[in-house]
Amino acid sequence: MFEKIFNQFVICFREGTEASLVIMAVMVAIKKRGDERFRKAALWGIGVAIAVCIYGGYKLGTIALVTDEGHEIELILYLSAMIAVTFMVFWMMRTGKNLRTHIEQKVNAYTTDKKILPVVGMFLFVFFMIAREGFETMLLLISFGSGIGGHYYVSAMLLGIAAAVALSYALSKGLIKVHIGKFLQQTAFVLMFFVIQLAFDSLHEAYEGHFLAEPSSQWWANFVDYVHDNTPIFSYIALGLFAVIIIYHLIGSIGKRRPPQFQN
Repeated sequence: MFEKIFNQFVICFREGTEASLVIMAVMVAIKKRGDERFRKAALWGIGVAIAVCIYGGYKLGTIALVTDEGHEIELILYLSAMIAVTFMVFWMMRTGKNLRTHIEQKVNAYTTDKKILPVVGMFLFVFFMIAREGFETMLLLISFGSGIGGHYYVSAMLLGIAAAVALSYALSKGLIKVHIGKFLQQTAFVLMFFVIQLAFDSLHEAYEGHFLAEPSSQWWANFVDYVHDNTPIFSYIALGLFAVIIIYHLIGSIGKRRPPQFQN
């Protein structure tokens, strides 16, 4: 149970850090433009995205915990998480170093005329940026925490989010020296080990549900069961690498300051 609870912390910390930095970058870019309509549209986009993700996560989590109806739901869940995270990793590897610039360019692309379309566009841009992070987080949390509940589970999630907000705040104020682009890219790459774990989980459910023919190799069948049921090898690797990356960046920031990364 410990590794699943720790998974929740790491997932919320990593995805929460990205979401927090996206929100900060959006709000700073909008403040520079000085358009109150865009600020309100962005706040509505953030709020609606969070509400939709919470509701969707609750509903999907309720369905995912009903395992007596077969392996279809778990298979769909694992495959969905695997696909969503894979796309996110490749997107982050391409744009991570210039995430702030990318967001500023998008925000500045909207015209300042009094028509409603630019405001709607800003709302949709912010909504989908935050909803994407929430959707990925929701799928990962359910995939790696299915069947785990109670206050330990919730506490790990809340601690992860709190740590992400604290890190983002420290970065925005220049309190610590961390290259956020590299940090996001490195941690995104580590998520690929979660993807590999999800691939084995998907194979396990596909074999159990007879969506795929039973493997002819007994060794392979035992290995898939081992990785899924007993020792989530690739999940452990991801957790270890996350710890190394976080410690490396935090140690490198000791006694150092850098200009705030999100200035008005």
